[in-house]
Amino acid sequence: GIAADFRRRRPWYWSDFTEGLGNAKTTASIVYMFFTSIAPAITFAELLEDETEAIGVVEVCLSSCLSGMIFSLFAGQPLCIVGVTGPVSILTISIFGLSKQLGIRFLPFYAWSQIFAALMHMAIAALGLCEYIKYITNFSCHTFGLLIALIYLVTGARGVAAYFFRDLNFGEQLGHLVIALGTAGCSMFLARAHRWTILNRFARQLISDYAPTASILVWTVISKLGKFEHNVDRLSVPSTFRTVNGRAWFASNLFELPPWAIALALVPGAIITVLFIFDHNVSSILAQQFPLRKGSAYHLDFFVLGGCILTTGLLGIPPCNGLIPQAPLHTKSLCVFKKGVSNGVEVEVVERCYEQRYTNFFQALLTGVVCFKPFLAVLGFVPRACLHGLFIFMALSSLPGNELWDRFVLLVSEPALRVSRHDFFKLVDFSTIAKFTRYQLVAVVVIYGVTLTPLSMTFPLFIAALVYVRTNLLPKRFHLADLLVLDPLIDLGDEVAASPTVAKPPVAAPDPEAALVPTRDIADETDDAPIVTQVG
Repeated sequence: GIAADFRRRRPWYWSDFTEGLGNAKTTASIVYMFFTSIAPAITFAELLEDETEAIGVVEVCLSSCLSGMIFSLFAGQPLCIVGVTGPVSILTISIFGLSKQLGIRFLPFYAWSQIFAALMHMAIAALGLCEYIKYITNFSCHTFGLLIALIYLVTGARGVAAYFFRDLNFGEQLGHLVIALGTAGCSMFLARAHRWTILNRFARQLISDYAPTASILVWTVISKLGKFEHNVDRLSVPSTFRTVNGRAWFASNLFELPPWAIALALVPGAIITVLFIFDHNVSSILAQQFPLRKGSAYHLDFFVLGGCILTTGLLGIPPCNGLIPQAPLHTKSLCVFKKGVSNGVEVEVVERCYEQRYTNFFQALLTGVVCFKPFLAVLGFVPRACLHGLFIFMALSSLPGNELWDRFVLLVSEPALRVSRHDFFKLVDFSTIAKFTRYQLVAVVVIYGVTLTPLSMTFPLFIAALVYVRTNLLPKRFHLADLLVLDPLIDLGDEVAASPTVAKPPVAAPDPEAALVPTRDIADETDDAPIVTQVG
């Protein structure tokens, strides 16, 4: 439980603030994670402001800042990046719609929902129930990863398509399309710079590391040229640090709700808890699938997350949890790699990882800094179309390495041309692989469809149901041997040392941008994401 997690992590706490201090890799990781996290946060903030008129850029950035700093200082595993996610945004909009239908005030109802969720998080952690996340296998993780990619892709595409339904001339509509696709294409091109043969290794890695950031900067500059400047829709940000509608920061009107409405807030509170049990713990698992020395702390982390939710609830701002793919990207950005071979495939092997707290803390702090002048004004220069393009880039770059996506590609490929680096391709009959893939694709479509209906607030329950499907339904449809090859159990790595003297041997690096738990052979050949590498 919490006590065991605390004892495991306590010997490492001082080194969490000194390891890699001043190193070029940790410094680059701070900047990289800031830009990787801030753009989606702003995009979700734009969506929330349009739908709720009560939560905007400042609220979302402040939530990410406070939650990130609290989590980085007090959690057992500080490598997990937390922030406002797409599922949280969908859930927030659903809670707003429910409060509107019931004729009650949104922000107090939202605050009570988070207060109840925080208490549930703390109770679950105190009772040691986080150990049951071992039943979240690859089936659930891969399905969830593709769902997140689909949400990102649709969010970006919908934002671009919206320009063609507005009162703009055709040239202006095409201009926004060019900016969005230019941002996505430029990001994908620069992200592959580490594979170029021109320039030196440092320059290639530098370009690859900051590909999304450079792309946004380039297209922001382009949007200021010529006639573009006066016809581009840019981010709507407040001129000062204030809430969207000028309300007070603290939810001082909590008890203005009728008692039945306060009791009803238990329902969305429970749904938030179910979502975070899955979403946050999967993010934490993915962030820790590298060869780490200092151990996990799932119970302690979930308790601290409850404290973060209590804070955001009292402020009337969105709750935060682990981010995919930012959480595993953060860990990878802190790893030192060397070339190796696994099953005849060239891979990048992790030599060591800088496990510390300050990169997470300072990237969160920077997210809060942008809420103040003059940074708010700078954000106002960025075209909205750039963020739509960034979402398209994040969606597409998360597909390579996702086993569900890899199997889908096999499914639609010409039989004679089907090849795969995965073990299951050799060990399991292809008809079984196809059947397993169809089950997952149906799950993705069903869950995404739920988010588009009046039942959207319940979609976390459907995500949690994936565990039931895997443990109770799939064993009746597949042979056990095939199922264990297609979907092996996840090793949470709890058998870690409690003293700072034990280290794990180097292993092949997984592909974090796929937002999935890796299989036995993780070829880095599918990783098009920016990574931060050791300088010198």
